[in-house]
Amino acid sequence: MIEARSLSARVGEFALRDVSFAVPRGGYGVVIGPAGSGKTTLLETVAGIVAQRGGTLLLGGRDATALPPETRDVGFVYQHGYLFPHLSVEDNIAYGADDPALARAVARRLGADAFGARDVRGLSGGERQVVALARALARRPAVLLLDEPFSALDPRRRTLVRREVRAIHAEWGMTVLQVTHDFTEAGLLGDVAILLDGGRVLQYGPPEEVFRRPASPYIAEFLGAENVFAGRARALDETSPDWVDGAPHDVAGRFRAVEFRTGDLTIYAVGDAPDGPGYAVIRAEEVLLSREQHGAGEPAATSARNRFHGTIVELATLGALTRVTVDVRGTPLVAALTTRSVHELGLGVGVAVEASFKAMAVHLC
Repeated sequence: MIEARSLSARVGEFALRDVSFAVPRGGYGVVIGPAGSGKTTLLETVAGIVAQRGGTLLLGGRDATALPPETRDVGFVYQHGYLFPHLSVEDNIAYGADDPALARAVARRLGADAFGARDVRGLSGGERQVVALARALARRPAVLLLDEPFSALDPRRRTLVRREVRAIHAEWGMTVLQVTHDFTEAGLLGDVAILLDGGRVLQYGPPEEVFRRPASPYIAEFLGAENVFAGRARALDETSPDWVDGAPHDVAGRFRAVEFRTGDLTIYAVGDAPDGPGYAVIRAEEVLLSREQHGAGEPAATSARNRFHGTIVELATLGALTRVTVDVRGTPLVAALTTRSVHELGLGVGVAVEASFKAMAVHLC
Protein backbone atom coordinates (compact mmCIF):
# COMPACT_ATOMS: atom_id res chain seq x y z
CA MET A 1 0.00 0.00 0.00
CA ILE A 2 0.96 3.63 -0.47
CA GLU A 3 -0.33 6.21 2.00
CA ALA A 4 0.67 9.87 2.01
CA ARG A 5 -0.35 12.10 4.88
CA SER A 6 0.25 15.84 4.39
CA LEU A 7 3.28 14.99 2.28
CA SER A 8 5.47 17.88 1.12
CA ALA A 9 8.60 18.13 -1.03
CA ARG A 10 10.43 20.73 -3.11
CA VAL A 11 12.34 20.72 -6.40
CA GLY A 12 13.73 24.16 -7.17
CA GLU A 13 10.87 26.64 -7.03
CA PHE A 14 8.20 23.93 -7.30
CA ALA A 15 6.67 22.40 -4.18
CA LEU A 16 4.32 19.57 -3.32
CA ARG A 17 2.15 20.78 -0.46
CA ASP A 18 -0.03 18.86 1.98
CA VAL A 19 -0.50 15.88 -0.36
CA SER A 20 -2.72 13.18 1.13
CA PHE A 21 -4.06 10.01 -0.54
CA ALA A 22 -4.07 6.25 -0.11
CA VAL A 23 -3.71 3.36 -2.54
CA PRO A 24 -4.57 0.08 -0.77
CA ARG A 25 -2.27 -2.93 -0.79
CA GLY A 26 -2.52 -4.52 -4.21
CA GLY A 27 -4.38 -1.49 -5.59
CA TYR A 28 -3.74 0.42 -8.78
CA GLY A 29 -3.58 4.19 -8.40
CA VAL A 30 -3.48 6.66 -11.28
CA VAL A 31 -2.24 10.23 -11.00
CA ILE A 32 -3.73 12.74 -13.44
CA GLY A 33 -3.27 16.46 -13.79
CA PRO A 34 -2.09 19.19 -16.17
CA ALA A 35 1.53 19.58 -17.23
CA GLY A 36 3.66 20.97 -14.41
CA SER A 37 1.25 19.86 -11.69
CA GLY A 38 3.87 17.77 -9.87
CA LYS A 39 3.02 14.26 -11.02
CA THR A 40 6.60 13.10 -11.65
CA THR A 41 7.79 14.87 -8.50
CA LEU A 42 5.19 12.94 -6.52
CA LEU A 43 6.47 9.60 -7.86
CA GLU A 44 10.06 10.62 -7.16
CA THR A 45 9.14 11.57 -3.60
CA VAL A 46 7.47 8.19 -3.05
CA ALA A 47 10.59 6.51 -4.47
CA GLY A 48 12.89 8.56 -2.22
CA ILE A 49 14.65 10.23 -5.15
CA VAL A 50 13.30 13.64 -4.09
CA ALA A 51 13.72 14.37 -0.40
CA GLN A 52 10.56 14.59 1.65
CA ARG A 53 10.22 17.93 3.46
CA GLY A 54 7.24 17.12 5.67
CA GLY A 55 4.35 14.79 6.35
CA THR A 56 4.35 11.02 6.50
CA LEU A 57 4.78 8.36 3.81
CA LEU A 58 3.82 4.74 4.44
CA LEU A 59 4.83 1.94 2.06
CA GLY A 60 3.46 -1.49 2.83
CA GLY A 61 2.40 -0.26 6.25
CA ARG A 62 5.88 0.85 7.32
CA ASP A 63 7.04 4.43 7.69
CA ALA A 64 9.26 5.13 4.68
CA THR A 65 9.88 8.79 5.50
CA ALA A 66 13.55 8.28 6.36
CA LEU A 67 14.26 5.18 4.25
CA PRO A 68 16.83 5.48 1.43
CA PRO A 69 15.52 4.62 -2.06
CA GLU A 70 17.29 1.24 -2.29
CA THR A 71 15.49 -0.11 0.79
CA ARG A 72 11.94 0.89 -0.21
CA ASP A 73 11.33 -2.14 -2.49
CA VAL A 74 10.11 0.18 -5.24
CA GLY A 75 10.39 -0.19 -9.01
CA PHE A 76 10.39 2.99 -11.11
CA VAL A 77 9.78 3.45 -14.85
CA TYR A 78 10.32 6.91 -16.30
CA GLN A 79 8.56 8.08 -19.44
CA HIS A 80 11.80 8.00 -21.48
CA GLY A 81 13.06 4.63 -20.26
CA TYR A 82 16.59 5.60 -19.20
CA LEU A 83 18.23 2.30 -20.11
CA PHE A 84 21.89 1.43 -19.58
CA PRO A 85 23.47 2.19 -22.98
CA HIS A 86 26.43 -0.18 -22.48
CA LEU A 87 24.18 -3.21 -21.85
CA SER A 88 22.10 -5.26 -24.27
CA VAL A 89 18.33 -5.39 -23.97
CA GLU A 90 18.54 -8.77 -22.24
CA ASP A 91 21.16 -7.53 -19.78
CA ASN A 92 19.16 -4.38 -19.05
CA ILE A 93 16.13 -6.48 -18.13
CA ALA A 94 18.19 -8.86 -15.96
CA TYR A 95 19.93 -6.01 -14.14
CA GLY A 96 19.06 -6.19 -10.45
CA ALA A 97 16.79 -9.23 -10.87
CA ASP A 98 17.22 -12.01 -8.33
CA ASP A 99 15.66 -14.66 -10.58
CA PRO A 100 16.93 -14.84 -14.19
CA ALA A 101 14.05 -17.13 -15.12
CA LEU A 102 11.52 -14.56 -13.89
CA ALA A 103 13.30 -11.84 -15.88
CA ARG A 104 13.03 -13.93 -19.06
CA ALA A 105 9.37 -14.70 -18.36
CA VAL A 106 8.51 -11.03 -17.87
CA ALA A 107 10.38 -10.09 -21.08
CA ARG A 108 8.42 -12.73 -22.96
CA ARG A 109 5.05 -11.58 -21.56
CA LEU A 110 5.71 -7.96 -22.53
CA GLY A 111 7.20 -8.84 -25.93
CA ALA A 112 10.68 -7.52 -25.08
CA ASP A 113 12.25 -10.91 -25.86
CA ALA A 114 11.76 -10.17 -29.56
CA PHE A 115 14.67 -7.71 -29.45
CA GLY A 116 16.63 -9.14 -26.50
CA ALA A 117 20.04 -9.27 -28.19
CA ARG A 118 19.87 -5.78 -29.70
CA ASP A 119 21.84 -2.72 -28.68
CA VAL A 120 19.51 -0.45 -26.72
CA ARG A 121 20.78 2.58 -28.68
CA GLY A 122 19.00 1.21 -31.73
CA LEU A 123 15.60 0.85 -30.08
CA SER A 124 12.59 3.00 -30.85
CA GLY A 125 10.96 5.05 -28.08
CA GLY A 126 8.21 2.48 -27.67
CA GLU A 127 10.67 -0.42 -27.52
CA ARG A 128 12.70 1.42 -24.87
CA GLN A 129 9.57 1.79 -22.74
CA VAL A 130 8.80 -1.92 -23.00
CA VAL A 131 12.35 -2.81 -21.93
CA ALA A 132 12.20 -0.35 -19.01
CA LEU A 133 8.90 -1.90 -17.88
CA ALA A 134 10.34 -5.41 -18.11
CA ARG A 135 13.45 -4.35 -16.13
CA ALA A 136 11.35 -2.84 -13.33
CA LEU A 137 9.01 -5.84 -13.15
CA ALA A 138 11.86 -8.39 -13.25
CA ARG A 139 12.83 -7.30 -9.72
CA ARG A 140 9.27 -8.08 -8.58
CA PRO A 141 8.99 -4.96 -6.38
CA ALA A 142 6.28 -4.52 -3.79
CA VAL A 143 5.49 -1.07 -5.21
CA LEU A 144 5.70 -0.13 -8.89
CA LEU A 145 5.84 3.55 -9.94
CA LEU A 146 5.08 4.29 -13.59
CA ASP A 147 5.55 7.70 -15.24
CA GLU A 148 3.60 7.69 -18.54
CA PRO A 149 4.88 4.17 -19.27
CA PHE A 150 2.79 3.56 -22.43
CA SER A 151 2.96 7.00 -24.06
CA ALA A 152 5.43 6.07 -26.82
CA LEU A 153 3.73 2.81 -27.79
CA ASP A 154 1.63 2.42 -30.92
CA PRO A 155 -2.09 1.79 -30.22
CA ARG A 156 -1.95 -1.99 -30.72
CA ARG A 157 1.16 -2.52 -28.59
CA ARG A 158 -0.15 -0.09 -25.96
CA THR A 159 -3.28 -2.20 -25.55
CA LEU A 160 -1.34 -5.46 -25.29
CA VAL A 161 1.36 -4.20 -22.90
CA ARG A 162 -1.12 -2.33 -20.72
CA ARG A 163 -3.25 -5.47 -20.42
CA GLU A 164 -0.21 -7.58 -19.51
CA VAL A 165 1.00 -5.09 -16.87
CA ARG A 166 -2.48 -5.09 -15.33
CA ALA A 167 -2.49 -8.91 -15.34
CA ILE A 168 0.94 -9.13 -13.68
CA HIS A 169 -0.17 -6.56 -11.10
CA ALA A 170 -3.20 -8.71 -10.24
CA GLU A 171 -1.23 -11.98 -10.14
CA TRP A 172 1.56 -10.63 -7.92
CA GLY A 173 -0.53 -8.35 -5.73
CA MET A 174 1.76 -5.37 -6.31
CA THR A 175 0.71 -1.84 -5.45
CA VAL A 176 0.99 0.41 -8.51
CA LEU A 177 0.98 4.19 -8.85
CA GLN A 178 0.93 5.41 -12.45
CA VAL A 179 1.01 8.87 -14.00
CA THR A 180 -1.13 9.21 -17.12
CA HIS A 181 -2.64 11.90 -19.34
CA ASP A 182 -5.04 9.37 -20.85
CA PHE A 183 -8.40 9.55 -19.07
CA THR A 184 -9.59 6.35 -20.74
CA GLU A 185 -6.49 4.60 -19.42
CA ALA A 186 -7.16 6.02 -15.96
CA GLY A 187 -10.65 4.55 -16.00
CA LEU A 188 -9.50 1.18 -17.36
CA LEU A 189 -6.58 0.67 -14.98
CA GLY A 190 -7.22 2.59 -11.83
CA ASP A 191 -8.80 1.59 -8.55
CA VAL A 192 -7.93 5.05 -7.19
CA ALA A 193 -7.65 8.28 -9.18
CA ILE A 194 -5.61 11.18 -7.77
CA LEU A 195 -6.07 14.58 -9.41
CA LEU A 196 -3.03 16.78 -8.84
CA ASP A 197 -2.61 20.45 -9.74
CA GLY A 198 -0.13 23.03 -8.55
CA GLY A 199 1.45 20.51 -6.21
CA ARG A 200 -1.81 19.83 -4.36
CA VAL A 201 -4.37 17.03 -4.48
CA LEU A 202 -7.65 18.52 -5.67
CA GLN A 203 -9.63 15.28 -5.44
CA TYR A 204 -9.04 11.56 -5.10
CA GLY A 205 -11.19 8.45 -4.99
CA PRO A 206 -12.53 5.74 -7.32
CA PRO A 207 -12.15 6.91 -10.96
CA GLU A 208 -15.87 6.64 -11.64
CA GLU A 209 -16.57 8.91 -8.68
CA VAL A 210 -13.93 11.48 -9.65
CA PHE A 211 -15.05 11.58 -13.28
CA ARG A 212 -18.79 11.50 -12.59
CA ARG A 213 -18.83 13.74 -9.53
CA PRO A 214 -16.03 16.31 -9.88
CA ALA A 215 -15.57 18.43 -6.78
CA SER A 216 -15.42 21.74 -8.67
CA PRO A 217 -16.17 23.22 -12.10
CA TYR A 218 -12.41 23.51 -12.73
CA ILE A 219 -12.01 19.76 -12.19
CA ALA A 220 -15.05 19.05 -14.37
CA GLU A 221 -13.63 21.04 -17.26
CA PHE A 222 -10.15 19.54 -16.87
CA LEU A 223 -11.63 16.04 -16.96
CA GLY A 224 -13.39 16.82 -20.21
CA ALA A 225 -16.94 17.60 -19.17
CA GLU A 226 -18.14 19.78 -22.05
CA ASN A 227 -21.30 20.99 -20.33
CA VAL A 228 -20.45 23.05 -17.24
CA PHE A 229 -23.05 25.71 -16.46
CA ALA A 230 -23.02 28.45 -13.83
CA GLY A 231 -26.36 29.17 -12.24
CA ARG A 232 -28.46 28.92 -9.11
CA ALA A 233 -29.86 25.84 -7.38
CA ARG A 234 -33.10 25.59 -5.42
CA ALA A 235 -34.39 22.52 -3.60
CA LEU A 236 -37.94 21.65 -4.59
CA ASP A 237 -38.67 19.48 -1.52
CA GLU A 238 -42.32 18.46 -1.16
CA THR A 239 -43.44 20.62 -4.10
CA SER A 240 -41.24 18.67 -6.49
CA PRO A 241 -42.99 16.96 -9.42
CA ASP A 242 -40.63 14.06 -8.70
CA TRP A 243 -41.98 13.67 -5.18
CA VAL A 244 -44.06 10.61 -4.28
CA ASP A 245 -47.15 11.54 -2.31
CA GLY A 246 -46.97 10.33 1.25
CA ALA A 247 -43.22 9.66 1.23
CA PRO A 248 -41.61 11.14 4.34
CA HIS A 249 -39.04 13.81 3.56
CA ASP A 250 -36.37 12.34 5.81
CA VAL A 251 -36.09 9.08 3.84
CA ALA A 252 -34.80 10.96 0.81
CA GLY A 253 -31.40 11.61 2.41
CA ARG A 254 -29.12 13.23 -0.15
CA PHE A 255 -31.50 12.45 -3.02
CA ARG A 256 -33.79 15.44 -3.21
CA ALA A 257 -35.12 17.13 -6.31
CA VAL A 258 -33.31 20.32 -7.29
CA GLU A 259 -34.17 23.00 -9.80
CA PHE A 260 -31.11 24.64 -11.39
CA ARG A 261 -31.50 27.81 -13.44
CA THR A 262 -28.80 28.87 -15.90
CA GLY A 263 -29.58 31.62 -18.37
CA ASP A 264 -32.96 30.86 -19.92
CA LEU A 265 -32.74 27.16 -19.06
CA THR A 266 -34.19 25.32 -16.10
CA ILE A 267 -32.47 22.01 -15.41
CA TYR A 268 -33.81 19.40 -13.00
CA ALA A 269 -31.34 17.41 -10.93
CA VAL A 270 -31.26 15.01 -8.01
CA GLY A 271 -28.71 15.61 -5.27
CA ASP A 272 -27.84 17.35 -2.05
CA ALA A 273 -26.59 20.70 -3.39
CA PRO A 274 -27.35 23.66 -1.11
CA ASP A 275 -29.58 26.46 -2.32
CA GLY A 276 -27.70 29.28 -3.99
CA PRO A 277 -25.08 29.82 -6.72
CA GLY A 278 -23.23 26.83 -8.08
CA TYR A 279 -22.49 24.78 -11.17
CA ALA A 280 -24.25 22.01 -13.06
CA VAL A 281 -22.14 19.44 -14.92
CA ILE A 282 -23.55 17.13 -17.60
CA ARG A 283 -21.13 14.87 -19.46
CA ALA A 284 -21.65 14.87 -23.22
CA GLU A 285 -22.23 11.11 -23.35
CA GLU A 286 -25.29 11.57 -21.09
CA VAL A 287 -27.04 13.84 -23.62
CA LEU A 288 -29.36 12.12 -26.11
CA LEU A 289 -30.45 13.70 -29.40
CA SER A 290 -33.47 12.97 -31.54
CA ARG A 291 -34.85 14.59 -34.68
CA GLU A 292 -37.87 16.79 -34.11
CA GLN A 293 -40.93 15.26 -35.72
CA HIS A 294 -43.06 18.14 -36.95
CA GLY A 295 -46.74 17.31 -36.97
CA ALA A 296 -46.21 13.88 -35.45
CA GLY A 297 -48.44 14.51 -32.44
CA GLU A 298 -47.38 14.07 -28.82
CA PRO A 299 -43.69 13.34 -28.22
CA ALA A 300 -42.77 9.80 -27.19
CA ALA A 301 -42.73 9.07 -23.46
CA THR A 302 -39.27 9.06 -21.88
CA SER A 303 -37.71 8.87 -18.42
CA ALA A 304 -35.50 11.86 -19.20
CA ARG A 305 -36.48 14.69 -16.85
CA ASN A 306 -34.75 17.33 -18.96
CA ARG A 307 -35.88 17.88 -22.57
CA PHE A 308 -34.92 20.88 -24.69
CA HIS A 309 -35.53 21.93 -28.27
CA GLY A 310 -32.58 23.38 -30.15
CA THR A 311 -30.66 23.66 -33.40
CA ILE A 312 -27.36 22.01 -34.28
CA VAL A 313 -24.62 24.61 -34.76
CA GLU A 314 -21.50 22.42 -34.96
CA LEU A 315 -20.36 18.83 -35.52
CA ALA A 316 -16.83 17.63 -34.72
CA THR A 317 -16.04 14.08 -35.87
CA LEU A 318 -13.09 12.03 -34.68
CA GLY A 319 -13.33 8.53 -36.05
CA ALA A 320 -16.26 6.66 -34.54
CA LEU A 321 -17.20 9.54 -32.21
CA THR A 322 -18.90 12.81 -33.12
CA ARG A 323 -19.53 15.70 -30.74
CA VAL A 324 -22.63 17.65 -31.64
CA THR A 325 -23.18 21.17 -30.31
CA VAL A 326 -26.80 22.25 -30.02
CA ASP A 327 -27.91 25.82 -29.45
CA VAL A 328 -30.68 25.79 -26.83
CA ARG A 329 -32.05 29.29 -26.33
CA GLY A 330 -28.58 30.78 -26.68
CA THR A 331 -26.88 28.15 -24.50
CA PRO A 332 -24.56 25.59 -26.18
CA LEU A 333 -25.21 21.98 -25.15
CA VAL A 334 -22.77 19.29 -26.32
CA ALA A 335 -23.76 15.68 -26.99
CA ALA A 336 -21.36 12.81 -27.77
CA LEU A 337 -22.78 10.34 -30.30
CA THR A 338 -21.41 7.57 -32.45
CA THR A 339 -20.67 8.82 -35.94
CA ARG A 340 -22.97 6.13 -37.29
CA SER A 341 -25.87 7.50 -35.23
CA VAL A 342 -25.20 10.98 -36.61
CA HIS A 343 -25.45 9.66 -40.17
CA GLU A 344 -28.50 7.49 -39.49
CA LEU A 345 -30.36 10.44 -37.92
CA GLY A 346 -29.30 12.75 -40.71
CA LEU A 347 -27.88 15.29 -38.30
CA GLY A 348 -26.17 18.39 -39.62
CA VAL A 349 -25.74 22.08 -38.96
CA GLY A 350 -29.12 23.81 -38.91
CA VAL A 351 -31.12 20.65 -38.11
CA ALA A 352 -33.72 21.02 -35.34
CA VAL A 353 -33.36 18.39 -32.58
CA GLU A 354 -34.57 17.54 -29.13
CA ALA A 355 -31.80 17.16 -26.53
CA SER A 356 -32.59 15.21 -23.37
CA PHE A 357 -30.85 13.86 -20.29
CA LYS A 358 -31.93 12.40 -16.96
CA ALA A 359 -31.98 14.35 -13.72
CA MET A 360 -29.57 11.73 -12.31
CA ALA A 361 -27.08 12.69 -15.06
CA VAL A 362 -26.73 16.22 -13.64
CA HIS A 363 -23.95 16.69 -11.11
CA LEU A 364 -24.16 19.85 -8.99
CA CYS A 365 -21.03 21.36 -7.43
